[in-house]
Amino acid sequence: NAVLSRFPIIEHQNHLLPNTDGGEQRGVLVAEIDVTDSKTGGIKSGLVFLATHFDHRRADQQRINSAKAINAMLASETRASILAGDLNAVPESEPLKLLGDQWIKTNSQPLPTIPVDEPTRQIDFILYRPADRWRVIESRVLDEAVASDHRPILSVLEMTLQ
Repeated sequence: NAVLSRFPIIEHQNHLLPNTDGGEQRGVLVAEIDVTDSKTGGIKSGLVFLATHFDHRRADQQRINSAKAINAMLASETRASILAGDLNAVPESEPLKLLGDQWIKTNSQPLPTIPVDEPTRQIDFILYRPADRWRVIESRVLDEAVASDHRPILSVLEMTLQ
C-alpha cells in the first residue's frame, strides 16, 4: 500500500487488519495530508487518506473483518476522508455494504476493473466521507491493461473547506 501526494503528508501509519485464519497479513495505510491552499487565503484543511488491499480468497470473512476494522478505526473521525484500494469484493457484497454504513462510493453504477483484458466486475473502489464535504466531478476506469491485473479507477473529487 502506498500514498503519493503533492501536498505534505503530516503523519502516516500502517495499521494491520484482522487476520483470523492465518492468511496473508493485510493492512491499511492511513495518511494525514495537509491540503492547505494558498489560493484560499491559507485556510487550513486536513484530509485523511486510506489505502488498502483486502484479502483475495473466495470466503468473505477476512474482507468483512477488514471493513469492520476500518469503520471502527474512523468511527469518531470528522475530517474529510478518502478510502481507496483493491477491496476484492463486488458492489453488492457484505464488505461493501458494511463500508457503505460510513462511506460513499465515488461511482453510483459499477465500473468494471477486472479481469484486465475485458473487465466485467468492479472490485477496486474509491470511497469518501462525510458526504457534505465532497462533490464527485468524475469517476471512470482507465483504459490501461499492462501495469496490473486490474484496470485502474480514477475519481476526481472536490473537497469543500470548513
